[in-house]
Amino acid sequence: MSDTTALNLLIDKARAIAGSDAALARSLGVLPQRLANWRNGSASCAPEDQALIASIAGLDPAEFLVRAVVLKHQGTAKGDRLMKVLGKSSLAIGAVLGSVGASAHQIFSMAPIATAADALVRAMQCILC
Repeated sequence: MSDTTALNLLIDKARAIAGSDAALARSLGVLPQRLANWRNGSASCAPEDQALIASIAGLDPAEFLVRAVVLKHQGTAKGDRLMKVLGKSSLAIGAVLGSVGASAHQIFSMAPIATAADALVRAMQCILC
């Protein structure tokens, strides 16, 4: 699952609670166009915004914040320093990936299955969780 797909699933879950994309944008303190840009991938969604969206969606914002920060700096010197701060990189990555899988499963399991391809993707996602 791509980062944009995962973000859209998170936004969809938060939108279901907020009532609309416009209401969600107001709750986040951003313009609706910014939310649309996050959806289509033309703008990146900052880690703190992902945490706010997760909170509105009823998910653990700390998990999404850590995941977004780690992904944002992955493969950089800053990312290496972050991993040292978080502890042994293998343990930190395992914790982050474990929480991402659990959260992705929560979000992904709510998406409707429209086609056989969707069912296959969902089955693959569940295997990865």
